[in-house]
Amino acid sequence: MKISRIISGTIIASTAVLALAACDPPMPPEVRAVQDEMQYTCVDGSANILAPENMTDISLGWSDSLLYNCVDPEPAMSATFVSDAASVVDAEISSYPAQCTPLQTIPVALDAGVLIYNQPDLGVLNVSPKHIAGILTGKITDWAELSSDNPGFEISPLPITVLPEADEKALNSLLDYLAIAKVNLDGDLIVKPVTTPAVEQYLAMEYGQFAVVPYSYATYNSLYAANIFLGIDAETDEAKVAVPNLDGIQSAASQLEITKSASELSVKLDPNKEPVVASGFNPEIPYQAIFPVNYYTCNEDTLVPRAVGRYILRLDQQGGMGGYNYSPLPEPVRVEAAFLIRQGLPTPTPTPTE
Repeated sequence: MKISRIISGTIIASTAVLALAACDPPMPPEVRAVQDEMQYTCVDGSANILAPENMTDISLGWSDSLLYNCVDPEPAMSATFVSDAASVVDAEISSYPAQCTPLQTIPVALDAGVLIYNQPDLGVLNVSPKHIAGILTGKITDWAELSSDNPGFEISPLPITVLPEADEKALNSLLDYLAIAKVNLDGDLIVKPVTTPAVEQYLAMEYGQFAVVPYSYATYNSLYAANIFLGIDAETDEAKVAVPNLDGIQSAASQLEITKSASELSVKLDPNKEPVVASGFNPEIPYQAIFPVNYYTCNEDTLVPRAVGRYILRLDQQGGMGGYNYSPLPEPVRVEAAFLIRQGLPTPTPTPTE
């Protein structure tokens, strides 16, 4: 299972950590992050946190895990995750800008923009960047036009329709990818970007219809997402495709560049950076239409929002992301995010070993 593969091989030997922890400050972020993994960082109190509905399963897991781990002799800490935007909250998780005025902003997971389709006759579909642009501008009007993207398979004629509402983050990530692929839209979009559109409409798509949604929506609702067709490999004579799955997203995640300030850490994909496949993942072609899911703290009167954010960034919690529709952060980003969010929190002391 991918979750266990993510976790394996990442924790550094505790003896090295104990030696490094004795150094004078400032402690390097990577050393501090490893030390934090040795013991839970819990503070007394509770927090209400706004999170997307399709993050319900994993957020319930975080809530239960906190109740199990942040107990005596640790300070008692808990978190309640809500999806009602009208709720008064101490922190927010979203790929969109925070509704509160954020005190800290860090990524906690990765998502991606995908082109989903309702064509039961096709278990797998490849669409080239040029044809993605054509679908989004209404220039590609028949499924048969996509046959060239699917070598060895003739797609029968069928009118193409496109769901008019596109998730804004997913759409922008696909458009950014088209720019990376040097593909011009050559026309106006026939979709409009919408902030967190209703998921229900994607479950009632018409036969032959396309839509633009986040990877997390697609996996949560078991929707078919198209691969990106990049041509034929000259050596193997097989199709080269970027697949919207954990392998493809993690490969692209290794191309992220970090920008940080005292209160914010942001990431942006650098297509010129050589991708490095994370341990436990297949050497996939990068699926580069990715974007971060951020954690925003909103309450400066308590350290609990910071501590919960730090808890979500723990390696054991990041390891579960892949099983709940999101991709975990690459390790360099996770380390830097953990260093920022933990400012002001008590420093965990590793349990002495004999």
